[in-house]
Amino acid sequence: MSFRALTLLLYLFFVLNAAADTNATTKTFMEYVDEKQEIVSQKVINLFDGIDQGISKWISSGDDNFYCDEREKKRVDDFFEEQRLIDEFFKGDKYLEESEASFIQVRLGTLFQSKESTSFSPRLRAQIPLIRSQESFQFFIDDVQDDLENGVYTKEKGTDVGVSYFAPSYKNIKSKYSLGVRGLSAYTSARYSKDFKAKNWLIKPVQQFKYSTKYDFSEETNLYFDRALNERSLFRTTLHRKTQASIDGFDYAVDFAYYLTLSERKGFSISQQFWGNSKYVCDAAPQKYSGISDYSSSVSWRQDIFRKWIAYEIKPTISFHRQYDYEPNYKLGFYVDFYFGNIE
Repeated sequence: MSFRALTLLLYLFFVLNAAADTNATTKTFMEYVDEKQEIVSQKVINLFDGIDQGISKWISSGDDNFYCDEREKKRVDDFFEEQRLIDEFFKGDKYLEESEASFIQVRLGTLFQSKESTSFSPRLRAQIPLIRSQESFQFFIDDVQDDLENGVYTKEKGTDVGVSYFAPSYKNIKSKYSLGVRGLSAYTSARYSKDFKAKNWLIKPVQQFKYSTKYDFSEETNLYFDRALNERSLFRTTLHRKTQASIDGFDYAVDFAYYLTLSERKGFSISQQFWGNSKYVCDAAPQKYSGISDYSSSVSWRQDIFRKWIAYEIKPTISFHRQYDYEPNYKLGFYVDFYFGNIE
């Protein structure tokens, strides 16, 4: 069964339970929904905990009483706390890739475009830290899709299933190694990062390498410059570069973003992005071009819907892409996120 089908199954779970439970009439609707969410979250935690206990018996890793205290203490750094809390609210790819929590995330998205047809993109992500069996291991599930928001397309679409290993830090360099499968192909990847403090700036270079039996070799670099303006706002500059064996040239991008959390339940961001490829070609311009191929500006509003485990995001964007002779492409993205389990 496709992992994306879980999106529909989760929806049916709530609907059928709401119809079948005769005691629901004595509760308010939100109390009933909260109760069901807590039940599902507890089942997720129990499932992951059971998997962890089973593996710990196979490999005899030691103390079953080890839990989150040491991991939490290691993860939290006072200087980086403001940046982390803002990332935690917006829950972007960077935050989820670095999180060590147990969770299932279902993200339903619809993107309207003036130059393209409307697209619907459900996505499932799950993560299972194996705390008892081995602190440094995690199981993961992730749907890989085109980044339609930013006009970035990939050949490597599908559902990833695998295990990651967090190696001990060496000279404050964090290492993460992954082994997984996507369909009938296997892949391995490595991710390295290090935090630098420069006065009021947090600088984080991230280097990733990946080899797939189907898609060959790729590597990418992301360099983050974060400045917390206060406890609720963050300015981030991101420099990006990527090469793939099957694509001529290399991708490059720069993104300037401002994040502001108005409260614990709502916030917005503003972003300006420039993207290009050193040997970019498209139907509208078949000759190789090394300049900027896409200029895009976006505003995003994110807010919890009644409860912290349900959030919606609205993101209008205007893009000027070489593919459309730099004519404006108006985009409107609407997303709903559901979280189950421990997601900090």
